[in-house]
Amino acid sequence: MNMTRTSRLLPATAVAALAALALTADPALADGGGGHSILRAELVGSMPAPDSPVIAGINPGGAPWVNGPSSARVREDGRIMVSIIGLVIPPPRGTNTNPVASVVATLVCDDMLRSSTAPFALSTAGDGATSGRISGTHRCKDPVLLIQPAGNRTVYIASAMGEHDDD
Repeated sequence: MNMTRTSRLLPATAVAALAALALTADPALADGGGGHSILRAELVGSMPAPDSPVIAGINPGGAPWVNGPSSARVREDGRIMVSIIGLVIPPPRGTNTNPVASVVATLVCDDMLRSSTAPFALSTAGDGATSGRISGTHRCKDPVLLIQPAGNRTVYIASAMGEHDDD
């Protein structure tokens, strides 16, 4: 085979290999690994009613909660990431500490409970994080994420409300 023919075959072979890879790649990789976010927002500590609303029949906690920079993200494929910093009850009702040992993150769509994470630890400083997958994320309109004490799912102590985004 001469050099001219070899140099023409290499680009054609590379294009064919890339096309085959694109056709056989995992579909989740095609959009960056999991679809668009249905919720991407900052978490905000709850205030006693009526300052914070009842969401999907879940009441805000009976004490005011404040937090540092905390965020939540839920993707169409169910991946969830929650990062909580400094979620505490401030004085005079509290001592700037967190009295809740573990929490869950609960997805609400159209004012209906959909799914929750497994319980995850929250330090006395109010720090904690989780990531994983939840169900019920498809066709989620008006998404809200509630942070609830694992031992008392009738209240929430922080929430994140957001819109779909196209990332």
